[in-house]
Amino acid sequence: MRLRRALSLLMTAVAFVSCSRDPLYYATSDMAMVLVETDWSASGVSPNGVSVFAFNEADGSLYRRFPPVAAQQTCRLRLPQGDYTLVVTNDSPEELEQTMAFVGTENIGTFQVRGVKEERRSERLSAFLQTKAGGSSGEYCIVDPDTLAVAVVRGVHVSPQQKDYYDEQPESNATGETVIGVQAKPLPVLSTVNIKAHVKGLKYARGTTLSYLRGVAAGHYPGLGENSKEQVAQSFILNNRVFDPGSDSDGTITAEFLSFGLTGNGDTDSRYYLDINFVLVNGESYPLTFDVTDLISVDVSLSLKLSLSLDLEIELPEVAGDEEGGFNTGVGEWEEEIIDVPM
Repeated sequence: MRLRRALSLLMTAVAFVSCSRDPLYYATSDMAMVLVETDWSASGVSPNGVSVFAFNEADGSLYRRFPPVAAQQTCRLRLPQGDYTLVVTNDSPEELEQTMAFVGTENIGTFQVRGVKEERRSERLSAFLQTKAGGSSGEYCIVDPDTLAVAVVRGVHVSPQQKDYYDEQPESNATGETVIGVQAKPLPVLSTVNIKAHVKGLKYARGTTLSYLRGVAAGHYPGLGENSKEQVAQSFILNNRVFDPGSDSDGTITAEFLSFGLTGNGDTDSRYYLDINFVLVNGESYPLTFDVTDLISVDVSLSLKLSLSLDLEIELPEVAGDEEGGFNTGVGEWEEEIIDVPM
């Protein structure tokens, strides 16, 4: 009887203590919640979405590429204990794949956004370079890249105390102890190339066919903050023709496009060449090639976006023909006749 009474009192005491204890949770995910807020105000980009790549700082390996979310939406990442570098980009690799390829993503040191090779124009460029000095047989032409802005956030630390110890934790219950806030402000990594050629005797040109800027970077390494040292070419058409005030002979032609810009950090010994193929009013081709390395000026704006500007002086020969014809901007084939004009 006394034993039964003692057991009853013990069970009552255990029940009382159990009711007063905190609920028990399990760290089933063993991860912390990381909230990434992205500010696009300095990017010059109006993205559809945002993508985040998380790399381990210990060895640079990719932990995970998280699914893209809407551009103005907070990115909610779950990361295990450790230290990370986050690379934040606009949109997603799939959305940009027509003009840029995301390669080497397995490590932050090899992660590169590269221009996409344009096969047909690369073949024409290769054939053209066989007749020119200063060209490389390995140089090829890429598609003009789309807009790209990148933010790199280093030192994201997840400690044991910041793991999520909830089996199923609603967003409203997230506390300062279990949530890490990260601010990302992407900046543009592409350059705007402005080419302006002042042409003496512009009236003798019917137009221009495909032109090339050779020697620009093939891509950009977001994690390293520098461009590729591999050189490629970009094709364009000089299609904006304006005569000088009071002149019916001389004027300018211009073009603008996006590029990965200078190779490396911009302090390499790379050479940059510009090929312009005029078609004269008599139907003849008049191709010109310039070494424009010393003419490239770099202007760093407040948004840190590089603007590469080339300003050339060109003189065309006087020829007879249909000078009243329109300025033809069609893409024709390169001719083998090469004429170098000193700058």
